[in-house]
Amino acid sequence: MDLGPDLIGQSPALVEVREQIARLLTRQAESGRLLPVLIEGETGTGKTMIARLMHRASSRRTGPYVAVSLLDTPETLIEPALFGQERGAFTDAREARDGFFRSAHRGTIFLDEITEISPAVQAKLLKVIEERAIRRVGSTRLEPVDVWIIAASNRNLTRAVEQHLFRKDLYHRLAVVTLRIPPLRERLEDVIPLAEHFLAQACFDYHLPPHRFTDEA
Repeated sequence: MDLGPDLIGQSPALVEVREQIARLLTRQAESGRLLPVLIEGETGTGKTMIARLMHRASSRRTGPYVAVSLLDTPETLIEPALFGQERGAFTDAREARDGFFRSAHRGTIFLDEITEISPAVQAKLLKVIEERAIRRVGSTRLEPVDVWIIAASNRNLTRAVEQHLFRKDLYHRLAVVTLRIPPLRERLEDVIPLAEHFLAQACFDYHLPPHRFTDEA
């Protein structure tokens, strides 16, 4: 499976990530099964970009792609944002709304910084994965959802489970396939290709003639 030109670098660590993704997508295409994926890596390692590239290269490419930053969503709004709401379910719920899971139906949902959700929302997310259905806040009705779940964290989720900060059963549901994205300090061979890419992009964005780095740089 071709991830395109955006995953820049040829270091052994990044090559292994690229090959792991290719194997996953090949199995997905052959079996039709959408295994949940957990992407772990420090802030700035490209987890969001990789999730988007995986969707574009997958059998779900024609479906919606919904990226949710759980870090940027107020805790009190995470549940209705994910699962939807009925009118009058809580103060300011003036109308019924679909949540991100329904918006991603027959596509992919990317849950960034999954450790930011509360234990109560963790329990409800586990039920969604098990039942393949959501229940809006304020509703008793289940609505089927068909989504490929990709989750990401800049923390070690295994350690969070050991510290009782994250549900063990939910972790095992999300981490069917785990990708570890190495930081740039572990793949120094990729520094120059990345620098050249960003320089070329800056020249294009500002309508400048092509530039290159000197040997001294």
